[in-house]
Amino acid sequence: MKKIVFLDIDGTLVDFNAQMPKSAKEALLLAKDKGCYIALCTGRTITNIYPWLLDFPFDGIVASAGAYITCGNETLFHNVLKKDKLKMLASQLIQHNASYMFQGVHGRYINEENKLKMQIYLKSLGVDNIGEKNSITLCERPYEMEEIESGMYFGADEDIMAIQEIVDPYFKITGSSLGEDHIYSGEITCKGINKATGMQNLMTYMNIPREASIAFGDGPNDVEMLQYAHIGVAMGNADESLKKLADRVTNPILEDGLYNGFRNLGII
Repeated sequence: MKKIVFLDIDGTLVDFNAQMPKSAKEALLLAKDKGCYIALCTGRTITNIYPWLLDFPFDGIVASAGAYITCGNETLFHNVLKKDKLKMLASQLIQHNASYMFQGVHGRYINEENKLKMQIYLKSLGVDNIGEKNSITLCERPYEMEEIESGMYFGADEDIMAIQEIVDPYFKITGSSLGEDHIYSGEITCKGINKATGMQNLMTYMNIPREASIAFGDGPNDVEMLQYAHIGVAMGNADESLKKLADRVTNPILEDGLYNGFRNLGII
């Protein structure tokens, strides 16, 4: 049975300095040569995936944690968040001292005040200037921009569980996969849409059974992905909670984690 491998990007396929280990690239090429399907499964929007990474012939892409799915030149699924709910969410996040940005198929959006707060907070965590690396657009009301799919916030005065209780249940709050703060910084998606639903939609379109799926991930937004896959693999640099629910744990990303994971599963 032909396998399909779903790969998270940050911390799994690409390190947090935006570099792909040579062994990871080799693993992808060898797997494709053996006839394996390879798909991205990321929280990043389609426009925020590194252009050089998209040069690889992926068989499908699940972006925005399941909100945007493509296969070849076909867009299979696209979920857009409601503007009125985003406006209310923005107000609630501000009340809890969080800086936020919203993102979608056309870009990532933040206002000047939130950008400054976000930069100061991320610098305190040792994370480089996210704005310069990811082409964030400044605008007064990010919640009014078109086709918003997801969001991020940083440095709230409540943990993610408390924020989830505060916001409309239309949204799901997950610990941030950027940096080491998974408690007071979070990712915002539409409830009921996640990486697992994205995998399911792509595999249905490609006529691939769930039993043929393998997934590799490292962060809080990879929980559903690893649970849904027939074999879920956590990177050695993953959260301990993710390692506990994974079927297997491979080496960290910078210790040939992806290559060794592929080899140990017989993918290469």
